[in-house]
Amino acid sequence: MTVQDPAPDQHGIPRRMVLEGGAATALAVLATSMASSPASATFASRHAILLAGFGLTQYRIFLGRREGLVVQHAAQELARHLRSVTGARFDVVMGDRPPGGHGHLIVLGTENTFAERAGIDTHALGDDGFAFRTNGNTVIVAGASPRGTLYGTYWLLDRLVGIRWYAPDFAYVPRRLTLSIPRADLSGDHVPRFRFRTVLAGDAEDAAYRQHNMLNGLRDQYWTVPREPGIDTWSHYWPEEVKHSFQQVVTDPALWAGGQLKAMDEATRVAATAGLVRIINERIADGQDPSSSFYQEDRVTWEMDPASRAFADAHGGAPSAPVIDMVNDVAARVRAQIPDARLETQAYWFTYDPPTGIRVSDDVVLTVAPIHADFGDSLFGEKNAVVGAHIRTWADLAEHVVLWDYLCTFTGYILPFPNWWAMGEGIQELATLPNVQGYFGQSAWNARGTEFTQLRVWVISRLLWDPTADPDALIREFLEGYYGRADDAIYAYMQLMVSAVERTGTNLGVYIGENAGHLRFETLHQADALFDRAERAVRGNRVLLDHVRAVRLGIDYLLLLRSGFFQLVAERDGIAWEADVPRRLARFRDEIRAAGLTQYAETGGDPAAIVAHFEAMAAAEAREATPPAAVAGLPATDWVDYQEPTFTLYLPSASLVEDAQASNGYAVRMPGNNTAWAVQLPLEILPAGRWKIYITLRADVGTASPGALAVETGIWPPFGNSLGVPVSDLADGAYHELALPGTYERATDHTYAFAGPLAPAGLQNVFVDRIFAVRQ
Repeated sequence: MTVQDPAPDQHGIPRRMVLEGGAATALAVLATSMASSPASATFASRHAILLAGFGLTQYRIFLGRREGLVVQHAAQELARHLRSVTGARFDVVMGDRPPGGHGHLIVLGTENTFAERAGIDTHALGDDGFAFRTNGNTVIVAGASPRGTLYGTYWLLDRLVGIRWYAPDFAYVPRRLTLSIPRADLSGDHVPRFRFRTVLAGDAEDAAYRQHNMLNGLRDQYWTVPREPGIDTWSHYWPEEVKHSFQQVVTDPALWAGGQLKAMDEATRVAATAGLVRIINERIADGQDPSSSFYQEDRVTWEMDPASRAFADAHGGAPSAPVIDMVNDVAARVRAQIPDARLETQAYWFTYDPPTGIRVSDDVVLTVAPIHADFGDSLFGEKNAVVGAHIRTWADLAEHVVLWDYLCTFTGYILPFPNWWAMGEGIQELATLPNVQGYFGQSAWNARGTEFTQLRVWVISRLLWDPTADPDALIREFLEGYYGRADDAIYAYMQLMVSAVERTGTNLGVYIGENAGHLRFETLHQADALFDRAERAVRGNRVLLDHVRAVRLGIDYLLLLRSGFFQLVAERDGIAWEADVPRRLARFRDEIRAAGLTQYAETGGDPAAIVAHFEAMAAAEAREATPPAAVAGLPATDWVDYQEPTFTLYLPSASLVEDAQASNGYAVRMPGNNTAWAVQLPLEILPAGRWKIYITLRADVGTASPGALAVETGIWPPFGNSLGVPVSDLADGAYHELALPGTYERATDHTYAFAGPLAPAGLQNVFVDRIFAVRQ
């Protein structure tokens, strides 16, 4: 872990270099200063606790002999980190009785007489809360649970001492000649607003990082990554972490309907009860809590069976009604056999709309997952009026609610996703709903090196504990700590992106791509300049420069991906800009290294393949193309050629490859089993006048049936303004120049030419050589 030096030059230093002060001299200075300054000593005693000075301390850390691994770990971390800050050695003492002597103690946990006498109401602290108390020179940190004591220790180190765990590999550790903490800060109870708190992200897999930031939930790969025994304590409030969908529990296909279950069928409920009793009993035998999820298959819609449809119609027409009725009933049946059992189910996609005339059982935790929201606005903002209203309704209908939030676009983990202020505002509004007891944020879950993940995790972790905190102040604090002197430029970049979303009316959904409205050249050009400024600010610091480059990665990706197109836009709009692909590509390689990017999107995307694509694009741009046959005899002013660097390509569904048959030796290849419109050309770059659009393509038809359609190509919008090209027309493997429907002028909206395979069985690949326009 890199430890940030608090000196003005903001250099990163390794932990071993944190101050370890001279002991003998410091003790003499500290003792002399306290003895010769009774007024100061009295002030320190009455108003503050002086923990250390000049590399020495009078304090020891004490915990009762019966404390387990978690509190023992807390004691060791406290000693280690206090030494890093002050240079003083804080001995850890574990026993039945406190050590004798001067009585300067930091007491951890509840297995001791200090905590017993401190009047701490542990029931009021909930699962993770803790209490601070002082008694003379004694400081007490005690949680209702060992995890609460662990979090009290981290609170002391973070909020009171000033350590910040910004990322798994980067923390800020202040160095203090003296460390004094006001007594007022060491008195009182601290309870998190949300009972369950976690963010799922590849960049947050490190269990210690999450625990340092008091994120107490496990999910997916978090179960399998290494966890030290001393921090392996987690909330089980949310049974969603135990994944069992409807058809995993009810395995008889005769009880399935429309991709889900026959929810109102008695046989379905009997089978579900038996399956869940078995699952929960297995968990109990394994030492786990008596709970399980029981949720819908991950589909957008549900074609209900007649009985489920009739029940939905009787409850406001909501498909959630038969699902909730079934889960309520199954929960009651399970609890008849396992009295403490709990289930979890979802309000998601087709079940998101709440029903009328039915509540969620108090034995069921409801996960509300607004995947269809516009995440550029608060979940309760104007753009999400219906989304927010449904969250409020569900919070009235269910006693236990966990909100599943979405924190990135799954189609491009490094793309700018400006939800940074909106996510905080949403959490603050959630906090006003008493029954919303948990928060799960899904970020780039299966990749590392993704856009602003550390910022989101850190800001969210603080708001989940205390939603009254100012999201903007938290963002500012993170930027200053993680980016150093580049913080102002990064903050300006974030504001630029939020403004671009608002100005363009972009719906910031979880599947937006590289062609999203806020990612136009005008904005990316300004972002590029801001990152130049940010890099200059930290030029002498390799660690902070890496942090800047890790977030610049997405901007350079977009400018490389559409370099030819953006060059045309810049020329059209009179903007002085050069793509400078060789220099930008070299920096892009370094940005991938700095970020540690492992995967581009939820569905894949090897960073090495992306680099190879850009290298091929640079080579293609350098080659001159032979003219298309359709323009023979036309003056150069009457036709325009658009080659691969001007396309909008959707990686990894499209890749640039060498192709001897292509006009410049390169073409875009799309796998024949993928139906994405992975090649697009926005018509906003057409010159003045009216134009006929052509596309040149070929295919490796493989074993595809000659009568099947191989490719769809056309102009969008509207849908249907396209050609379906039969396999037989492309069976020769040669390039064909195809005229697209209609004629067009320069577009001012998102009109574009496109091509994509139709994926008939046996089709191998489709290749696009060029798109060109002929003046009409």
